[in-house]
Amino acid sequence: MFSRIAAFLISVISFLTAPFSQAFIKLELKDELKDGNYESPYIVRPLEEITVNGASVDGYCIVNPEGELYGNAAEALSDELYKACGTELEISSDASGKAFIIDSSLNEGDTFTLRVENGSVYIKGGKSVGISRGIAAFADEVILASDGSYDFKDGYEYTKTFTDYVTYEDFGAVGDGKTDDFDAIIKAHEYANLNGKAVFANETATYYIGGADKTAYIKTDVSWSTARFIIDDTNVENRSAWVFNIAPSESAYSITDKVSPLKIDAENIGTALGERCLVVLTDSNVKRYIRKGANQNSGSNQTDVIIVDKNGGIDLSAPLIWDFDAITSATAYPIDTGTLTVKGGVFTTLANNASSEYNYYTRGILVRRSNTVIDSIYHDVKNEGKTGSPYSAFVSLSCCADVTVKNSTFTGHKKYTTIGSAGTSVTMGTYDIGAATVVNASFVNCKQTNDITDNDYWGIAGTNYCKNLVYDGCAFSRFDAHQGVLNATVINSVLGHHGIKLIGSGTALIENTTVLSDSFIDLRADYGSTWNGDLIIRNCKFYPTGVSSHIINAENTENHNFGYTCYLPQKIEIDGLYVHRLGTSYLFTKVNKEHKKDSYNAEYPVVPPQEITVKNFSGQLSDNLKVSKNKAIFKVEITK
Repeated sequence: MFSRIAAFLISVISFLTAPFSQAFIKLELKDELKDGNYESPYIVRPLEEITVNGASVDGYCIVNPEGELYGNAAEALSDELYKACGTELEISSDASGKAFIIDSSLNEGDTFTLRVENGSVYIKGGKSVGISRGIAAFADEVILASDGSYDFKDGYEYTKTFTDYVTYEDFGAVGDGKTDDFDAIIKAHEYANLNGKAVFANETATYYIGGADKTAYIKTDVSWSTARFIIDDTNVENRSAWVFNIAPSESAYSITDKVSPLKIDAENIGTALGERCLVVLTDSNVKRYIRKGANQNSGSNQTDVIIVDKNGGIDLSAPLIWDFDAITSATAYPIDTGTLTVKGGVFTTLANNASSEYNYYTRGILVRRSNTVIDSIYHDVKNEGKTGSPYSAFVSLSCCADVTVKNSTFTGHKKYTTIGSAGTSVTMGTYDIGAATVVNASFVNCKQTNDITDNDYWGIAGTNYCKNLVYDGCAFSRFDAHQGVLNATVINSVLGHHGIKLIGSGTALIENTTVLSDSFIDLRADYGSTWNGDLIIRNCKFYPTGVSSHIINAENTENHNFGYTCYLPQKIEIDGLYVHRLGTSYLFTKVNKEHKKDSYNAEYPVVPPQEITVKNFSGQLSDNLKVSKNKAIFKVEITK
């Protein structure tokens, strides 16, 4: 009885102390999270410092004339310096001291200049291309290309002349935020694609995009810079029409008749393709991911995604995860060798107010091209009302490889409920970021506009069939893998109310990361809580949002066929984990509460961990960590 009372008191104390008051004070998160746009404090900056003639720029300011063009440029310069080394400079109208000074006059045409004189840095844009675009080019080409630090030296001059581009205005765009510019935008990209030219947006324009059933296809570099876009979803002709499609230079093609059955350890698909391709394989005879719960289903066709070289060799950094006794479909997606960059742009979606049903909207940016970089996009959502249909994503990666999304800001969507497939009320998943059948996708130094701990908004991202998925320096409400991921990496990040949701295989590496959720890791119960591989946790912090005593949430009744054997992480390595709670912590939940004895007859038994190593574990008052309260499933002991 005494032990029960003590446990209860510890739970109450933990509930009062664990949630957010102490946690946020310690991490200085409270105000930032409340205001949104919170950035991970673990971001690794490329430079240690920026100087002028060897002296720190800490005492400098950015001086700009009045006007939107100049104000945008001052913000852009501030952002680039901060991104490079974490230095924040004040924006001022006082040019009496040493400063970064933006000139009110503009160069004729397409030239941007920067010069250093008497300890000040003078910046001058072009009448055609603006100023912020040149600042971004200088940062990319000079500052970020430096090693360790960058010094502005007196007498230095940088000149950038922009060529081979078209603008939306060339094709009739008005940019007043009221006139529908969608046709002009589409025509500009069509011309640019045919003639190999970049597309530039006017830095002070606001482009309105209405609900027409149309798509702008992007096949060349794009500089949206500080331009604004309003995407109006209140009355659309086709909710499935993407606004932008970043398309590959070559079309996909079927290789079904050229590929024979493959085993999981295959190193070659048995046919040469003549070029490096991403290949998506399907066996419709086999069902995987047979979902359980309120959104139950009968499973999905067995699907795998691999990278294949010109001779048919499989890239073993992303190997097969299934045996294919039959291949009912095989599609090759040629991988572009050059990098395409889409940079800048401030987007606002006027959300649909449709009935709250599973009718997904895809009115954003679809990335189908491999070797693509999305840089410095900002997306906000307005107009969310009492009802709404969900969104699949604003930026969605699909059937591509080697894609990076960086320095970008997204917005979590308001949650709406409907009746799920099991006939009960469910909250619909709605996302701002998505990825499916993608290999080597990285989200670097990204954040979201709303509080990452605000449960009124759905988790920011959802993925399926991905391999080598990375979050680095992100502050998001969650990391999520639905229908499996092979190799997941979360480093230098902060995850909010939905934490880290995983199923899949390979290696899950969580390092220099803080989680503010019910569980540090939630192995998704609707897909069997399976992770067939290793779990590595290094130098992390976990702030439970309730009275939970577990670190990893896993649930499996062992009576449902998910289409695969369910594994708990087979090898677990923890080196540095702080849990903000009192009392004993448990690595795992009970998994199956009915599995109390060794004699329990599990129809689809879970494979328990084989090895657990823990170093440098700590809690508020107790450093006691146990494997689980369920000793029938967990036979392994912790090695210290």
